[in-house]
Amino acid sequence: MTLTAVSTLQARAGKEDLVREQALALIEPTLAEPGCVSYQPYQHPTRPGEWVVVESWESRAAFEAHLTSPHLLAAFEAGVDLLAGPPVERVFES
Repeated sequence: MTLTAVSTLQARAGKEDLVREQALALIEPTLAEPGCVSYQPYQHPTRPGEWVVVESWESRAAFEAHLTSPHLLAAFEAGVDLLAGPPVERVFES
């Protein structure tokens, strides 16, 4: 079973560059996590504050371990000030 998560993020006005930095900084440590198949943030081409993060995991257990990783928890904490609201996350399995 493969798990794919799609998260939509909306930056607060004026915080777009900081959200970009945070999103890109998560790529390397997330790809290094056990069970991570892919992790890629995408910025909307005409609405720079809007992001989608698409990530795939070998299992639900690997994804759940990611949710408690230090780098993701630090990003969540920073996101309180950077995002207009909580991320909207959808999870799919195949």
